[in-house]
Amino acid sequence: MSRKEKILKAAQKTAQEARDAAQRHRESERRKRARREFQTPEHRHCVICWAPIPLDSDPAICSEATCAEKQEKREASRKRLTVMLYLFPGIAILLVMLQLMGASG
Repeated sequence: MSRKEKILKAAQKTAQEARDAAQRHRESERRKRARREFQTPEHRHCVICWAPIPLDSDPAICSEATCAEKQEKREASRKRLTVMLYLFPGIAILLVMLQLMGASG
């Protein structure tokens, strides 16, 4: 292979690499543009019906009355469970302690 052929082959390879890089750049720009066109504003979703709501909404429920009722029921149930999780082991420990005190005395 002559020097001229080597230079020609290297130039063709470089040109192909440049075309490929340009194509990748065009594709990435096209994807970025498409993402920007369909971008939605920052939001979160109602924990009951999954409707979009503002980020600063607290509690994370929409303005529907049914969602508010369900959230209140869930919150009351959660509080009841928390109380039971602390109360029942406490009672069990108290009963064991009373039994130990009665057995030793």
